[in-house]
Amino acid sequence: MTTFALNNLWTYLQGLSLSQKDRNWLAGKLIEPTSDDAKTAKQKAYVKETLTRALKEVEAAKREGRKLQTLDEFIKELRTEEAQ
Repeated sequence: MTTFALNNLWTYLQGLSLSQKDRNWLAGKLIEPTSDDAKTAKQKAYVKETLTRALKEVEAAKREGRKLQTLDEFIKELRTEEAQ
C-alpha cells in the first residue's frame, strides 16, 4: 500500500466508534502473521534453493566440459522433487 492509502485507512479507523474489545481484536489482526506470509516465504526459499542449485550445476558443467541438462529434464526433476 502507498503512504497515501495507509493514511486514508488510518483516518478511517480513527473515525470508527470501536470498543476496547474491538480495538484489541483489530490490533491482533494487524500484527499476526498470515498463513500466506509463511507460504510465500517457503515458496521463495524453494525458488532460491532451486536456482542456486541450477547455477552450481551450470558452473560445474562448464568447468568439466559436460553437456548441460535440458530445460525439459530440469522441469521433470523439479516435479519429481515436489512429489516427494
